[in-house]
Parts: sequence; structure tokens; C-alpha cells
Amino acid sequence: MAFNQRLGVRDTIVDPTTRSGEQDLFRTLYLTEVVKAFQENNIMSGLTQSRSIANGKSATFPTFWKTTAHYHLPSDVDLDGTDRVRHDERVIAVDRVLMSDIKVAEIDELHNHYDVRAMYAEQQGNALAQAYDKQLIGMALNATQTGYDRLPGDSGETNKPNWNGVAREVAGIDATAAGLIQGIYDALQLMEENDVPTQGLVLIMRPQNYYFLLTAGDGTGTIAINRDYGGDGGIASGMLPMIAGIPVLKSNNFPYTDLSDVNGNTVNGTVLKETNGGALAFASGVPDEQQAGSGAKYIGDYSKVAGLLLHPTCLATVKLMDLKYESEYLIQKQSTLMVAKMAVGHGCLRDEAAVVLKTTAVQA
Repeated sequence: MAFNQRLGVRDTIVDPTTRSGEQDLFRTLYLTEVVKAFQENNIMSGLTQSRSIANGKSATFPTFWKTTAHYHLPSDVDLDGTDRVRHDERVIAVDRVLMSDIKVAEIDELHNHYDVRAMYAEQQGNALAQAYDKQLIGMALNATQTGYDRLPGDSGETNKPNWNGVAREVAGIDATAAGLIQGIYDALQLMEENDVPTQGLVLIMRPQNYYFLLTAGDGTGTIAINRDYGGDGGIASGMLPMIAGIPVLKSNNFPYTDLSDVNGNTVNGTVLKETNGGALAFASGVPDEQQAGSGAKYIGDYSKVAGLLLHPTCLATVKLMDLKYESEYLIQKQSTLMVAKMAVGHGCLRDEAAVVLKTTAVQA
């Protein structure tokens, strides 16, 4: 045994009869590039409660509601614990392995006068980040339309949430900057009335609506950035940091069309086969539904959706396999197969922690 100083080999003793050690650094560096691209193009990873599992197909997350209070009387001999905390649990299943695979022919690399590995790593990270964001945003939007009680109990029981059976949306918003701003305040009011914490709230919308709030569509600017109204940001910076004290995030992965009749979200034109004609595609898509009768997890009719007010306690993510990279040289193909993959699943914990903004007309 001797120290091997070949490019890509860690500075350690390796077995010269195998290739396992030769590509250690290449794989590490490539994975770093994939993770970097994923993090740069992903906004939802910090807006969900994550839990990692070593094995299994699902994870259990607790969900709570408030308790009550009462006066104590001197005649009370015993405290019987009537002021109980309502709570339940939600089981979130892991979806199938989501991956991006690229095959690079050796002859193509020899012909190239530049290295493509870094660019390929970036594109694989982008693709996984796109799917990750679209699924979580779709899950949150679908949560605003549910009319069930996540904390089941007797119909006459006290301390029931006032959002039970009510869709959490602000609909009929005028497609103007003033209309959107008023809709944001109405959504914030609904959140507070549903006892959702305002700390950590974010507003998510697609770039078109984001910049519309900046310029009103004619480049003149709106009250959202007018300092006479306490606005923030500006035309020069092109930034809209906050509205109503809420950070505003923009994402190309925010849906604005009717996806209820398609088979899943698209990643750069390729459809993720989540459903098959409206029914869950267990054979090729997600393995389980969010709840009985709810249908697809990540798609729906978003044609009038203009924005989403979201608190991180709304969503949960179970990670069976975090972002991982594998590569192998295929002798019969004379190519290198590079695979970036992850196995995660998403679900909703607090349906009341998301409110959707909807315009009167279909979004263009």
C-alpha cells in the first residue's frame, strides 16, 4: 500500500486494485454543487416542519389546539381536569423517490472544451428544488379549501376552532394593486381571528403579482412602496420587503392555472405522475393521499389564486432520504450515469395556518 496522489483521491491509503477511492472527492464536490443549487432555488424548505426517519414509510406529527380556564370555588374539593388540551396526530407518508438522472457519454466529454459537471449539478439541484417547492405550495393551497376538523370530538364539545368547516380564503379581490393590498390585510385579519401566530408569517406570490404590487402595472409605484404610507422597498431596488409587517416572497413555482385535470405538477415541462385521470396514481406517483376522499395531494384549481399567506406551522415534511448523489460508469454504455435523488413526503398539520388570496377573474 502507498499513498495515491491521483486527482480526486482523498489523501489517504487506498486499495490500488479498486476504483472506489478514486472518485471520493468528485462525488463529494458534485453533491455539494447539487445541494448549493437546491438551497439557492428553494424557498419552502424553511417554511415546513421537518422530521427525518431512518426507515419506514411514514412519520407521526402531533397537532394541538387550545385549552380553557375556569374559576375555582372554595367548595371545590377536587380538580377533575376539565380544562383539557385538544390534540391529535397526523400521519404523513413518504412519497416515492424523486430523482433527476443525467447520462454523460465519455466521447462527448472528450469532445467538449469545457467541463459540464458543475452545470449539470446545478440543473439537477434546480429540478429537485422546483418539485419540492411546487408540492409544498400546492399542499398549502389545498389546505385552505378543507372543511373538516383536524381535531375530531363530540359535536357539542366546547373549545372547537372557529375555522371548522370553513374554507380559509379571501376571494373576490380586484385585480389592482390596491385590491391586492386590501386582500392581504383581510387575510391577515382572518389569520389573527383564527388564533394563528403572526410571528413567522410570509406572503408568497408569483413574480408577476410581486412586481405588480411594486409598479401598479404602469411603472408609477404603489402605496406598498410609498413612504408617505409607511411603505418599504422601491422602484430603484425592485424590492418589496414587507406588506403589513409580513415578508413577501416571490417564486416561479407558485401555481396560477387549473391543474385539477392534469396528472401532476410539471418540472421543466415533464409531468410528475401524481394522478391518473384524477385518481391517485399509486403505481407511479405519490403513495398515499392526505386524508380519505381528499384526492391529489399537490394539485388543484389555482386559476384565481393571487397569493398565499402562510405560517410555518401549517406544513410538515418527513424525510426518509435527504438529498443524495450517486454516480456510476456504465461500461456497456461508455457513459457516466449521475443521479441526484431524495425521498420525502409532505402533509398539513394546521389547516388554519394558511389563507389564500383569490381574484374575481382567472389569472392571466
